[in-house]
Amino acid sequence: MVDTWTSLVKLMAKIGASDDPEEAADTALNDAVAEFTTKLQRFDPVRLIEVARLAFLPMTPTGAVPPVVTDASASRLELLALIALATQQETAPGIASKRAAVGDQEMSHFVSEARDDLDRLLHLAQLRSFASADPTDKLALVSLLIQGGAVWVRNPSYSEMVEATNSALLDGDSNVRASLVAELGFDATDALAVLNACYDLQEMAMNRRIDNMRSTMLQAMAATRSGRTDEALLEYARTSLMGMFEPEADEVTVGVREVASHTNISEERVRAVIDRFRLNLAGTTPAQVVDTFSTGKNPLRARPLIACANGRVVLPHPALHVFAVRENLEEHLKTSKSWSRYAKHRGDLLETRTRTALDRVLPGAHHRDSFEYYVPANEAETSGADPSKYTKRVEGDHLVLLDDVAIIVEDKAVALSTLSRGGKTTRIRTDLTGIITKAAEQAGRMRDVIERDGGLRIQGEGWIDLSHIREIHTIAVSLDDLSTVLTATAELVRAGILSANNIPWTVSLHDLELITELIARPAEFLLFLRRRRNPDVTVMFHAADELDLFLYFFEAGLWVEPDPAQVRAAFPFLPEPSTADVRRHRSQAPVILTSRTDALDQWFHTSRQSCEGTSAPKPAMSPSPVAPLIDELHSRKVTGWLSIGATLLSGDWKVQRQFARYGDELLDNPLPHGQGRSLTIPITACVDPAEGWLFVWATRPATEDHAAAEERLRAYLRVKKYQLGLPRGVVFLYDEQTRGLIDVLYDGHIGPLEDALTGVLQTLRPASSLQRTIHPNAMRPPRTARSRTKPKRKH
Repeated sequence: MVDTWTSLVKLMAKIGASDDPEEAADTALNDAVAEFTTKLQRFDPVRLIEVARLAFLPMTPTGAVPPVVTDASASRLELLALIALATQQETAPGIASKRAAVGDQEMSHFVSEARDDLDRLLHLAQLRSFASADPTDKLALVSLLIQGGAVWVRNPSYSEMVEATNSALLDGDSNVRASLVAELGFDATDALAVLNACYDLQEMAMNRRIDNMRSTMLQAMAATRSGRTDEALLEYARTSLMGMFEPEADEVTVGVREVASHTNISEERVRAVIDRFRLNLAGTTPAQVVDTFSTGKNPLRARPLIACANGRVVLPHPALHVFAVRENLEEHLKTSKSWSRYAKHRGDLLETRTRTALDRVLPGAHHRDSFEYYVPANEAETSGADPSKYTKRVEGDHLVLLDDVAIIVEDKAVALSTLSRGGKTTRIRTDLTGIITKAAEQAGRMRDVIERDGGLRIQGEGWIDLSHIREIHTIAVSLDDLSTVLTATAELVRAGILSANNIPWTVSLHDLELITELIARPAEFLLFLRRRRNPDVTVMFHAADELDLFLYFFEAGLWVEPDPAQVRAAFPFLPEPSTADVRRHRSQAPVILTSRTDALDQWFHTSRQSCEGTSAPKPAMSPSPVAPLIDELHSRKVTGWLSIGATLLSGDWKVQRQFARYGDELLDNPLPHGQGRSLTIPITACVDPAEGWLFVWATRPATEDHAAAEERLRAYLRVKKYQLGLPRGVVFLYDEQTRGLIDVLYDGHIGPLEDALTGVLQTLRPASSLQRTIHPNAMRPPRTARSRTKPKRKH
């Protein structure tokens, strides 16, 4: 990363000094392409690709965790392959004839130096994109993010997950599958098997070269040690060594018959797959290839097979073909009569998988999927606010209800088009509107109706009372993997794709599924939703991958310090912000999150191996002192257990430790004369009054009946909430004799007090007497945790 920025800064300084930076960048790029093609034109492209593959890509022993094809390595290899192939078309016969004279290690030497040349080409292309971007276009940065993702990103999801999804999508509907076979001669399973086989056979050939090299080298060394000089053996050893790193073209390519034998698929089908997925650069110059690749329209993305004149093929690397299957076959289906059926199947599959993922983290929740409900059709119906008179019927994908929490989810199965990946602004807005904006608007519409009317009128069910809901979250799930866009919420707001007051968590299906596998407690998921939907999060934390943001949440909480002035405006009973409060807020600086997925990669792959007991540890949130209490609330199915648990978990480690100790502290210091003790803490770590909480720890003395204690504490909780203007509260009631948690009393009442409780209000201390409150900071490890506030006890 540092090297990349250093290179870019140097190039920017040079190009930025010109009168026309865009033209200067374009000229510099074209000159660099011409210089590079001159260097490589005497090499066989197929042999060169193999040399580069060995040099650029990571390798691992069989049976170990597969290496991740790093984005930069993949980009370099693909660009080198495309330039070499385009150059071959332009190379004069005289130069081509010199390829046979290429000496040992010449290609290896060239590739070792080509890494810097390829980086320079990519950096110059980036600068040209920067220079040509319209600074007045609000979508300019989003466009650059999409282009950058198409150029650099190759593994937004684990290939095993993508393969399973592709099979379910393209072969999951028998009619769609039959259509593919009838029109193309193969189905998605055949396509994936053939492309996998191509790479497997290339790897097997490489391993044979390694074995041959090792064997001949050992024989030659043994002969030398024994004093025998076998020139033929020495020459064979030298040839095997050179052949390992610079093999002939036939040794690195595979034929139709080999693939058919390896897959047990007929040669006819194998040939049909190859024809469909083979790259065609006819008439394309090296400069055009670089231009196309660098603007996000990678020719290898949907057609990754490189075919030789003799019909043999090579696949540059394994991160290409997994994603090519869906894009290539969907491209065909769009012209087929089966498209509408496929589109419906695609949407149904997304809804089913989303529901399954949410079930994992929201046990016991009530789900409504694919339903219709009524909203106002015009301003008159809106102002009337009478749900029984709404006449417009709309669809909702998912409504998940668990006590006082509602989660609204909209699924979008459409994909980002090739034009969008290439940076065409008008198409980007159209595509992102279809994927993100519509999902946000639809989810926000349902949220607004619930908040305004206190429920929904659902077709076939009638009126559903949701007046008890105090917390609503919206999620937009995309079938397409758009990591570089979905993690840039702040930019989507600036571009008008999202509204600042309606920000869902936008996530791909595969990331949602993986995140819900990693979640250990439902409270973790709800807390993540609270943090992730904060519009300041992607201003403060920059990440190319949703999983990096999530794993940082596990690591440090994904916390952004709110403006203390806005916090006090939301909760007027708080004291004026201190100088330290203001300084802490202002001292926050944006953070670039580098990859945090190494441990996740280990767990993912080892947990899916057949051998038991070999799985690496699953990534998890830092241990919490309140975990036992959260688990107990869940096991008891206490009303509000999910939202209470997430709020307990929201504090930093030291605050959580205090929460865990308060019950014992009260029990250790009982009051005389049979009086119970209590401790009251407002939770005000937000700028929205609706997110405030009141926590009360209390004890019941032996002399007090349980029912009487419950009545007394429920009255106190409701009145104290009313006094402070907090919408939700909970009492943790402990028995002084048994020291056990005997009850958890939740209250989500809002609105005026009952007449019977107004007298209790007069007995409370004024709200202004609360000088300090618990303010949960980002969750930090114990070593750096600190509590900046102390609770005010109620005697």
